[in-house]
Amino acid sequence: MFSILRWVAIGLVTESLVFVTPGYSAKVALVQAIAQAQRLSPDIRNLQNQLESTEAKARQALAPSEPNFNITYGDMTQAFNPSLSASTAYQLTQPLAFPGKAFVNRASISEQAEALRSQLRSMELQVATNIKTAYYQLGLAKKNIQINKTQQDFYERLLAIAKRRYEAGSITQVDFLNTKLSLYSNENDLADLQANVISARTQLNVLLYNPIDFDIEVDPIPVTEHPPIDVSLARAKMIDQRPEIRAAAHQVSSADKLNKLAWMSLLPDFQLTAGTTFYNVSTATPYSGLPDAPLHTYSAQVQLTMPLWFLLNEREGIVSTGHDRAAADANLGSVVNQSNISFETSLANLNAMRVKLDNYEKNIVPLSKQSLDLALVSYGTGKIDFVTLATTAMAWRNAQRDYFAMLVNYLTSYASFGQLLGEDL
Repeated sequence: MFSILRWVAIGLVTESLVFVTPGYSAKVALVQAIAQAQRLSPDIRNLQNQLESTEAKARQALAPSEPNFNITYGDMTQAFNPSLSASTAYQLTQPLAFPGKAFVNRASISEQAEALRSQLRSMELQVATNIKTAYYQLGLAKKNIQINKTQQDFYERLLAIAKRRYEAGSITQVDFLNTKLSLYSNENDLADLQANVISARTQLNVLLYNPIDFDIEVDPIPVTEHPPIDVSLARAKMIDQRPEIRAAAHQVSSADKLNKLAWMSLLPDFQLTAGTTFYNVSTATPYSGLPDAPLHTYSAQVQLTMPLWFLLNEREGIVSTGHDRAAADANLGSVVNQSNISFETSLANLNAMRVKLDNYEKNIVPLSKQSLDLALVSYGTGKIDFVTLATTAMAWRNAQRDYFAMLVNYLTSYASFGQLLGEDL
């Protein structure tokens, strides 16, 4: 039984991806990493609670004011002795705002809730982009180690060939020593690459709220197609669904309704009162001079609160909300302008990287590999020296490094472009 529970617990921990035991390692898919970061992000939880709080306030806005119930013991012949009062009056008072004020107030708060919802979506996309960047950077750091290992194996095989040829007298000692030098230099590069892995892993663990030294494993860098972007469709998506623009638009709508509510403050509010009075002494009733005077009467009252001092009170509220409305308009215009600038810049960078990636995939990487293969054959037949071969091998390694660095840059820039459009690309 204990064993079953232990394995269930391990499965739950693995599923939730909350790793708390240093020294363990696990492979985490990108979609799982994003889900974990979004679930644990304090910024997202902050906005979620703000949203729920504002939604509760919107529901509360339609609630009527609390009524007031009053009991009056009139004309007591002895202080604080209700049993000696001549009359007992019961009154119920209900304040009522001018019709429509509560609905306008609720609409304004609802717009604020929608603005928070858009801000929450923006934060979710930002967290996803941060995770993608750290995830791909860790993948790139580990890919560079693989490239270094391939280069190391190449230099070791080359050193064995050079040793045999040097012993046979077909190459000089300089070539033999240069082969050793290339091997040792490549080993030094490995130390820097391993440091890069630790740095990238630490950053990803921090974003995932894992222990700093957790040995997290990521999927290889995806080599995907990168087709041209439909500019008109992408721009329309950005204007329509970018969370920052939507949040600013909802803020404008909320400010507009608050300004309308400020103008409505010039309208009167009401207070309705209904009551009944029981007379304990017949001569205390106002109908005492009549035969069969009633000892039980009723009352009703309508009270209006008039904004007579609006020049000192409501007028400044109207002026204030008018400026808030103008400020919200200006903010929306600023967000749209910044979005357009970011859109054009991101699109230009993506197009440039797309062209470069195509060139790497179709020309630079294949040609550098072909050049290395030919150099090996030529070196074996003595047509080129070791310096030329080493330069060709370095070019092949650099072509691979540059290609994967460009690919990671494209993937992270594409994720940022999706964030700009309000999508998780």
